[in-house]
Amino acid sequence: MSRFILFVALAGAPILCGAPAHGQHLSPEQLDRLSQERQSEIGPRDWGTPPANGKAAVTVAKPTPVPTRCMSPAHDFEPLFQEPRASSQRVGSAAPQIAVTDDVQAGWRKVLRRGTNYAWLPDADVLDYRPLVPSNPTRCEVAGEGSDGRVLFTHPKL
Repeated sequence: MSRFILFVALAGAPILCGAPAHGQHLSPEQLDRLSQERQSEIGPRDWGTPPANGKAAVTVAKPTPVPTRCMSPAHDFEPLFQEPRASSQRVGSAAPQIAVTDDVQAGWRKVLRRGTNYAWLPDADVLDYRPLVPSNPTRCEVAGEGSDGRVLFTHPKL
């Protein structure tokens, strides 16, 4: 009888344990293709030059070249355009917080990207700032530019 119980226990072990889990069912080529498609959706990113010593560079805030306000795009990763028209070249995607200027042309709002690099977004798609975590509301303010030209934001509590 004990042999029968042992046999049933060992025979049922694969059923109870199940098949080995497989995390990916895509080939490396398929993953590369998906990555390239996603990159084309996001657009180019300029993260600046890497620090020489491998540590984060200290950024010093200085005023932006034009007055700006912190706002949010209507849609996540909304495309930014080189000129104020949809047929112009796409130059990137809007982050959840954007530094917008008061310059509006033909229904398009000028957005400060970095230094004196600007992009355009439909003015109707520029909304009041929305916190990333709705349960932890904060304001958003443009703090200035870093030493590398990046726009810096602060998020004081409401």
